[in-house]
Parts: sequence; structure tokens; C-alpha cells
Amino acid sequence: MYLLNKSLAGETVVHPSWYQTTLFVALLLAYYVWDTANSQKNRFRMQERGTYVERHTFPQFPWGTLENPTYLKTKRGTKLLTGGWWGIARKIHYTADLVMALSWGLVTGTGSGIPYFYFFFFTTVLAHRVSRDIELCKEKYGADWDAYCKIVPYIFIPGIF
Repeated sequence: MYLLNKSLAGETVVHPSWYQTTLFVALLLAYYVWDTANSQKNRFRMQERGTYVERHTFPQFPWGTLENPTYLKTKRGTKLLTGGWWGIARKIHYTADLVMALSWGLVTGTGSGIPYFYFFFFTTVLAHRVSRDIELCKEKYGADWDAYCKIVPYIFIPGIF
């Protein structure tokens, strides 16, 4: 089975169904990682402040709330989350964002670079943002940041980068 798309140039792009299915699964998995990573961070903060209220709205994915999360207590008195997705990579939610952006481009084929603009623009924005975040966190947390980076050594892709 093949799924057809029209490119911007008017040509028909034919992708096998396995390709479309793979992109769709990648998009769903990336969304799951993005959503649960952000939920873990936000709920961890709410639990620390004592303002967490369990909600039963859509979507509420499994692993969105960490039970007994691990963290690094800093000299400033704040806590850096080292459990859940945040123990796997420091910016894993950005990785998921980029996978979603790339899948939206890949589904259109290679007839035009326009669908990939968002992915490349977003990559540049996030790379700059991460470099700023690292500098600010080094300044803010000092030696605690170095300890945190030893606990969570990867920024985007666990085991690679």
C-alpha cells in the first residue's frame, strides 16, 4: 500500500505505507516523551511547593508524575530533578520537539526544502538556548551544576550527546 502526497512543485510523492507508519509512530513516541517530560518537571515543582493536584483530564499519560523522584539538593536550597526523563538527558524534551519537527518535514518528501525550514530553524534556536541555559546554570549553581552534569551527562540523546 502506498500513500500519496502532492509536493509544492506539483509532483506526486509516493511513500510506502511502512514509511508513513514509521513517521507516525516516531511522532507519537516523541509527543509522549515531550508531554511526560514536561509533566514530570512541572509536577515535581508543584509537589515541592505543595500545590500539586491530581487531574483527570485528557491527555494524562503514564509516567507523567514521578513517585519518589530523585533529585540533587543544591547549596541554594533548590532541587535539580534527576529522576524520570530528566535523569536520562537534561534536554530530552527538546529532542522530542526536534523529532516531531523533523517527522513533519520527512512526511512531505524531498521535493522542496520549505517543509524542513522549521526543523532547521528550531534546531538553531534550541542549540543557542541550550548554550545559554548551560552558562546560566553554571553561574547559578556553581559546583552543584558540575555534580548534576555528572549524574545526568547527556544533553539531548542518551548515550550519544
